[in-house]
Amino acid sequence: MRQVERARALLGVPWEHQGRNINIAIDCIGLLVYAFEIDAPIPTYSRDPVATELEDAMRDHFGPPIPLENMRPGDAVIVGFGKCLRHVGIVGDDIYGGLSLIHTDSIVKKVVEHPIDGKWKARIREAYRR
Repeated sequence: MRQVERARALLGVPWEHQGRNINIAIDCIGLLVYAFEIDAPIPTYSRDPVATELEDAMRDHFGPPIPLENMRPGDAVIVGFGKCLRHVGIVGDDIYGGLSLIHTDSIVKKVVEHPIDGKWKARIREAYRR
């Protein structure tokens, strides 16, 4: 999957809200923009999306979500923390088997990849295929 390769090329890049320069810092949307080679302009947005703003934007770009049980490497996902859907990532293939999540982590402040364990599987709310 080209988008997985492109996302992995950014592992370790610093995180910054609304970052779009892969040589300086990116955020989760910036990771999708780069990995999926999205040309459309991305409007400014808050760290806490209003209503269904994030889901609507993902559907506008990727189409309707796919069933979560059909997730595979290369899919884009929306991640929820509590009731708020405010984060996105890319599904990868974990080197030890199963799926991984490539995303920006605002706590460790960089692009990371880790297995999709039970905790992360519960946080993934929607998946999209291009």
